[in-house]
Amino acid sequence: MSSSVKSLARSDPVKVRKIRKSDLRAGFLESLDSLRSASGMDRRRSESILRKIRKNPDHIIFVAEKGRSVVGATTLLIEQKFIHDGGKVGHIEDVVVSKEVQGSGIGKVLIKFALKYAEEHGCYKTILDCQKDVKPFYEKLGFKENSYGMRYDH
Repeated sequence: MSSSVKSLARSDPVKVRKIRKSDLRAGFLESLDSLRSASGMDRRRSESILRKIRKNPDHIIFVAEKGRSVVGATTLLIEQKFIHDGGKVGHIEDVVVSKEVQGSGIGKVLIKFALKYAEEHGCYKTILDCQKDVKPFYEKLGFKENSYGMRYDH
């Protein structure tokens, strides 16, 4: 499944798709630097992590590609439940857009893509945690404040 839209910043189409190994050196790790430093990760380490993630069909990383570069990404985790008659919940994590193209609509495209994928794969809801400063972005996409996010650091 892929999506092609026009970026508001440039006329190059943005394609959203599942991550490939080659993306690790085509901007994916650099795009994560918007969250935490990741671009300096050892090549073998990043490939090992990707292999482990890909073994779980319910752990999906989507990338936004412009030309031959990855300019954004998000992760969708699908959790099987016992409640809701074995329903599924989508969890969106690590939404990132490269600094050079932030504000061009790529984040919106990534989120809508992940939401559609979650729905098509039987999720009855999709949730995410976010910082207060990006809450209006998610509210524009239809998310509603529902609970308090809690965290325990190990």
